[in-house]
Amino acid sequence: MPMPPSPAGAGAPRVAIVSDGSAVPTGTDLNEALRDQAELLNDLTRVRAEPVVLHADNTTALAASIRALPANVGAVMLTHMDSTRAREVAAESRERGARPLLTEDDVTAISLAGVTLSTLAKAGRRARGHRVVLAGARELPGLIALLMAGGVDDITTWNSPDAATFPLATIAAGADLVIDLAGALPSRPGGSLDGMTVITRDDVDEAPHVAAGLLVAAASTPGLTLDVEIFHACAQVLRATSPSERHTRPLSGAELTRRIADAATYAFHTRLSR
Repeated sequence: MPMPPSPAGAGAPRVAIVSDGSAVPTGTDLNEALRDQAELLNDLTRVRAEPVVLHADNTTALAASIRALPANVGAVMLTHMDSTRAREVAAESRERGARPLLTEDDVTAISLAGVTLSTLAKAGRRARGHRVVLAGARELPGLIALLMAGGVDDITTWNSPDAATFPLATIAAGADLVIDLAGALPSRPGGSLDGMTVITRDDVDEAPHVAAGLLVAAASTPGLTLDVEIFHACAQVLRATSPSERHTRPLSGAELTRRIADAATYAFHTRLSR
């Protein structure tokens, strides 16, 4: 499903929602899933989003196909794509100075960082000086940098192969918070286990708004790069607008999307002015 050409004279920035189908859940219609994501972005923003399916034999070919998208595609979101492949495509895109490219892992990492910071704040704790255990760290390598940018300075990483020698329950004992990406801890009503706060991928309710806000900022701001500094600014928005921090009405999805976009744009322009 290639991206349709722009109407004559149409110069408004667009966003491409791209997949190669390498990580599609069983029973999911890829074209329908991409259309749904594009429609949600269109509902939340004024930037036009288009679903695009690109099939390629390797990362290099896929990256080349993305670079060949129409010139007024201001940003790209990779979705339903193998995580390793998506990271490789994103890295190649950055190296070549191509249009901004956002991955699902980027969005998940930002969302989890925001939840972590807001959870620590809700408990009356500063991020610095409290121990966070990241289980399944290999699954989301970008999260560590975001946690550190947010002030979390005591991070213990754990991965499933460590279980035989270092059981997660032992590693997590005494931690202030556990981020369980590996699904290694038993189910826990209320998000806690033996007094520990546990966060999982299920706690990223704001992810669609994070993605939408970043894509709007990237598509509308020439030169904006999607990196840790920009992502950290977005995580801080999530921390500041969490239920524990808000003293006003809950934010609508469109308002949260706008704040994410504003934070990303502001962080970029602040960097330029240094």
